[in-house]
Amino acid sequence: MNFKGMDICCPACRGELERPGEGEIVCRGCARRYPVVLDIPDLRLAPDPYIGIEEERAKVDKLAARFGDLDFEGFVNFYYSITSVVPPQHAQAYTRGLLAGVERARAWLEDWEAAAGGVERRSALLEIGCGTAPLLVAADGYRLRVGVDIALRWLLVAKKRLEQAGLDIPLLCAGAEALPFREPVFDCAVADSALEHLRDQPVSLAEMFRVLRPGGTLFIATPNRYSIGPDPQTGVWCGSWLPERCTAAIVRRQGGIPPIRHLLSAGSLQSLLQNAGFTETTIFLPRIPTAQRERFSPAIQKLVHVYEVAARFPVSRQVLEGIGPLLQAVARKP
Repeated sequence: MNFKGMDICCPACRGELERPGEGEIVCRGCARRYPVVLDIPDLRLAPDPYIGIEEERAKVDKLAARFGDLDFEGFVNFYYSITSVVPPQHAQAYTRGLLAGVERARAWLEDWEAAAGGVERRSALLEIGCGTAPLLVAADGYRLRVGVDIALRWLLVAKKRLEQAGLDIPLLCAGAEALPFREPVFDCAVADSALEHLRDQPVSLAEMFRVLRPGGTLFIATPNRYSIGPDPQTGVWCGSWLPERCTAAIVRRQGGIPPIRHLLSAGSLQSLLQNAGFTETTIFLPRIPTAQRERFSPAIQKLVHVYEVAARFPVSRQVLEGIGPLLQAVARKP
């Protein structure tokens, strides 16, 4: 089936898809039926681990009803207003991050491309776990940009960001473990703050490897298992060093939901990439763009300054690669 200029297939059997009506897609091979919401095909074989299918559909219906009434910031605020499991202070912090997302994504994309030795911007890019799509906006110049995420509700927010930016980019709701592409069609794949959340990291990386053309590059950003700073997902200092039940208890006490994830160290990330078949792996430290830094509290801004100074020197940079908050990586398909 051709969807916005690209061929997609059934993620279960890789059979041909057809769209008999606006509201669904059907597989000719296994007869699976997939709903379509605001022109976003829901091709999941399993639900988002944070929310059941029916509960999410109720939230998606509310979002779809307000889609045309709000700008991106207003839509994000509306999303958190109907998401009672996110405390107000967390919602405010997450919103600040989302609003600064495009500049951060643009800076990181430039760093990934440089680490890869240069990437042809007229190529095709796939983002796994695209969230609200800041990187898809930032990746201007790519011939094709496609976003995939397991959370349909977030893809509606992504669609609003893209609409506000004047972009019509294909968005697909699907799991990283079963991507709806039959052939290797992408020159770049990106997993930004997504790999740690995937149910099956080896299978997901094998899928990313499969859909990349020979010579294609994979860009990754993921929290460091051994970070001593505030956890980028929970805000808990040394959170990844604590037993999961302790971190979960702290997050629940704050009124939030503990993240479902499997964090990686630089060494375990390297091993996963090699086992998936990737070569020429480079792991390095991310930079913190100005727009993102300005939205942090004064205390965190000072910490970021210390981080940036330390990253300039070989010895302290090596220490940060072991205990810094985030890891970035570039790997290539032979």
